[in-house]
Amino acid sequence: MDLPARPGTAQAGPPVPGRQPTVRLPGAGGTAPQEARVSICFVTIYPLDRRDLGGSGFVDRRLVKLLDAAFGDVEVCSVTGPDGDRTELGVPAYSTGSLPLEIRGDKGKLLRVATSMLVSTEPYLARKFTAFPGWHRAAALLAERSAGRKVITSGWPALLLAEAAGVDVHAHVAHNVESTIAAEHSPRPLRMLGENWRLGQAERRLLKLPGSVFALSRSDAATLTEWGIETKPLPLPLWQQHRDASANAVGFIGKASWPPNARALDTLVGPVRAELLRMGGGDTEYVLAGKGTEEFAGRPGVTALGRVEEEADFYRKVGLVVVPRFGASTGISVKMLEAAEHGVASVVPPQLADAVDPEGPWLVAGDSTQTAEVIMRWRRGETGVDPQEWTRRQDGSATAAALGPALGLDSLIAPKQ
Repeated sequence: MDLPARPGTAQAGPPVPGRQPTVRLPGAGGTAPQEARVSICFVTIYPLDRRDLGGSGFVDRRLVKLLDAAFGDVEVCSVTGPDGDRTELGVPAYSTGSLPLEIRGDKGKLLRVATSMLVSTEPYLARKFTAFPGWHRAAALLAERSAGRKVITSGWPALLLAEAAGVDVHAHVAHNVESTIAAEHSPRPLRMLGENWRLGQAERRLLKLPGSVFALSRSDAATLTEWGIETKPLPLPLWQQHRDASANAVGFIGKASWPPNARALDTLVGPVRAELLRMGGGDTEYVLAGKGTEEFAGRPGVTALGRVEEEADFYRKVGLVVVPRFGASTGISVKMLEAAEHGVASVVPPQLADAVDPEGPWLVAGDSTQTAEVIMRWRRGETGVDPQEWTRRQDGSATAAALGPALGLDSLIAPKQ
């Protein structure tokens, strides 16, 4: 099998001993700093530059940048992506180009996955990858690229691939409790195939494999720990963006096909808008962005941007981000963090505020009526928060301190982002 070699080398292989970068660490008990050498293989779901595919890329771009700044020897392997090698965020990246990125709109691929589930105990969330021949090639690539490196997996598919590749995972970053999403959003055909049971079993099995498990959500960390899987919350480093001026529209950004986003969008332009009309806020302007939001074009007061090349194009048009994800919750809302980076306040339910930081700069609303009330107060200038100071404190130091022990280091010195 021909697998891509690292750019600038004759063939793939582990780093050359003695040439790995060093990280200065504080010595224990006031002793002199020690040197630690470590190389990392960071496994993602899809290429880092695919902003249109959801919030995972937001998370991974920030983690990769932090790790690269601390170590200078990071490689990325993505479960899906173009064949061969490339450079992403200044680091080498690899994928085989043989797995589909998205199959929701492909009836042939969906039928293939559903049929394969009849002779397998794997859940849909696994079979959407493992049912295709390219899965074995992707696993072989990861096995080769990870040689001599500490492996960090980010997201469920990355951990699934690491299991298939037979590699030791030093740290895993759980983006969600996947079985919670399935229980809330699985369509009836998948429920009939036993998706909830399958996924619950598979998730528990996989999460026992890594040396350390982290969760983006504080709430998810508590849930997984209750399962008997010790999990620590992992705060993300944030990149503060320059903001020229504020706007008067409220907005939502995210891939519309992801079930929690689909429900949130329906809530915003449905019950929340209805409450605003009742309260006299019928002239409220809504800006929606993200792949699939075009379907909302033409609704009263709605500007639907669809996919945007740069998130800043969206944030220049809104003064308040609304994330009405009520009910069962897992993971974090990347939209909250992204908005904070751009200096834009967010209206979120209490469970999302608690998942990220209960003391963070959020406007909290527990249902559609409360959300509309917060929007009306914001429009009148009666309420608001400034997320800039909170964002400045998310400089990566807490992230590095959490990841250090998982990589065999007592702590890391994280450069300012």
